[in-house]
Parts: sequence; C-alpha cells; structure tokens
Amino acid sequence: MDYTSVLIGLVVGLLIGAAISRIISLKQFGQHKLQQELDESRKQLTQYRKDVSEHLETTNQLMSQLQDNYSRIARHVQQSKMQLVEQPTSPSDEVNYFAADTTLHIKQSLHQLNERRREHSEIGEQPRDYSGQASGLIKERPSKGE
Repeated sequence: MDYTSVLIGLVVGLLIGAAISRIISLKQFGQHKLQQELDESRKQLTQYRKDVSEHLETTNQLMSQLQDNYSRIARHVQQSKMQLVEQPTSPSDEVNYFAADTTLHIKQSLHQLNERRREHSEIGEQPRDYSGQASGLIKERPSKGE
C-alpha cells in the first residue's frame, strides 16, 4: 500500500498543482490583457493630442490668412474710396451719357422751364391744405339702396 498511497498523493499533488498554475496563469493573462488595454489607451491619447495640435495649428494658419485678407480688403476699399469718392471732380471730368448736342438741348430746356415757372408763379392767395371736395376713400358713396 505504500505505492498506492504515494501514487494517490502524487495524483492529488499534480491536480492541485495544475489548478494552482491555471489560476496563476489566468491572473497573469488578465494582467497582461489589462496592460495591453492600457498601452492601447495611451497610444490613442497620444494620437488624439497630436490630432488636436494639428487642428489648432491649421486653425491658427487659416485665421492668420483671414486677417491678412481682411487687411488687404480694407486697404483696397480705402484706396478705392480715395479714388472714387474723395477726389474732387472738375466739370470736365463729368460723365456724360448723352451726345454733346443732346446735353446742350437738355440744359437749355431746363433753363426755359425755370423761366416759365417764374412767369406763372404769381399766385394771389395761399394754397389750401385740403381740396375742398371729398375724394378717394373719404368720399361718401351712395348706398346700394339709393
């Protein structure tokens, strides 16, 4: 029976050893898995920080370009204003859309209109603020029965 008890002890020892090694390997596997997840999270965080940094740099460059363009537009508007609005124009610089004889005729007819108005401007009484007769919406309309 010596061999039998030794053999039973050996089998029981092997089973206990296998169970213990299995538990330890599972713990180590779990730790290894957690370590891998931690490393992956660190890589993702590093990549995210890099992406944010690149985004902010691109935004900064675009804002600088926008400011430059705005400055150029403001200078252009200021120069155009100086050229178009603030330059004194002489009578010879006037833009004439009509032919010379048409322009002369229009000027003469305007002068004649002013003369005609002066001749007919003799009014004996002050003009009234109202017309004396009802008109438009205020005018009374006969009812349908009448």
